[in-house]
Amino acid sequence: MTSPDDAAAGTDAADGTRSADGEDSAPATGQAPAVGSAAVTESVVLALDVGGTKIAGGLVGPDGTVVHRTQRPTPLRPVPAVAEAAAELMEAASARGLTVRGAGAGFPEYVTADGRLTSSEVIDWDEQPASVLARTLPGVPVRIDSDVRCGARGEALWGAGAALPGFLYVSLGTGLSSALVLEGRPVPGHRGEAIAFGELGVPVSVDPTWQGNLERYASGRGMGERRGVAGAREVTALAAAGDAEAAHVLDSAGRALATTLVWLVRLLDPAAVVLGGGLGCAPVAALHTPLAETWHKALAATGRPAPPPLRTARTGQESGLLGAAALVR
Repeated sequence: MTSPDDAAAGTDAADGTRSADGEDSAPATGQAPAVGSAAVTESVVLALDVGGTKIAGGLVGPDGTVVHRTQRPTPLRPVPAVAEAAAELMEAASARGLTVRGAGAGFPEYVTADGRLTSSEVIDWDEQPASVLARTLPGVPVRIDSDVRCGARGEALWGAGAALPGFLYVSLGTGLSSALVLEGRPVPGHRGEAIAFGELGVPVSVDPTWQGNLERYASGRGMGERRGVAGAREVTALAAAGDAEAAHVLDSAGRALATTLVWLVRLLDPAAVVLGGGLGCAPVAALHTPLAETWHKALAATGRPAPPPLRTARTGQESGLLGAAALVR
């Protein structure tokens, strides 16, 4: 998927194009890193981005260049598949003559400061991923964090938040979560749980009858459940075919997201809101147009000057992978 254009998303432009020549500027410029092999270095980080739908992996150079990548569907019990992806990446590094200096992985759960998962709301697991990866990658330092903080870290280094003192990163995909970034670092919270945007309620102004939380209403999985299909992809296809109920699901999800985001803006006062994740970066006009319209209307209603812009993640779906690599210093 590509970043939505301004007409579809109603957000600031963010060029997610990457060159293959490996000559992109250093992270401080905020330009998206390269993807390719021309600028291969001898040292790389093994990075894994585990989501509710897919497991992305890559070998990432010091400048954010992804020199090799893998992808596979997320199974019901994904940790063994994560270990397989890590082993495959190690083999690829060896074949290229590269040294893996560490491994970083993001998971869609609550994660403590020492890398322990403390929830199983999105994925099913019975052993800590850090332990499994340590066995798979003997002698390689392993770092684990929440996937949304990895995405926020990627955007802080190479994306839409690189030149900002702080911003709010929102990941909209299978699930829904957020992370506040201050001075380039995601704020984890005392227990590592400062990511729970999806636990907020749905605004009464959008749907006065809804009894669940925002994630069950506006995430990809939630929208699918509301329409009785697998996920947002199917809902989008139905809406494009003229299904009024599917169109309403997308429209109401966009309005609910925008209204609650403005709540967070009033609470946190970020310099910008950066929307990432697979669905957040997808050019789905039926979702992003009502989101943008409601966002601007709700901000105007606050009467406050210089409201923050709503931007699309510049690194797109790569942000989680790049941020996982950045866990290894």
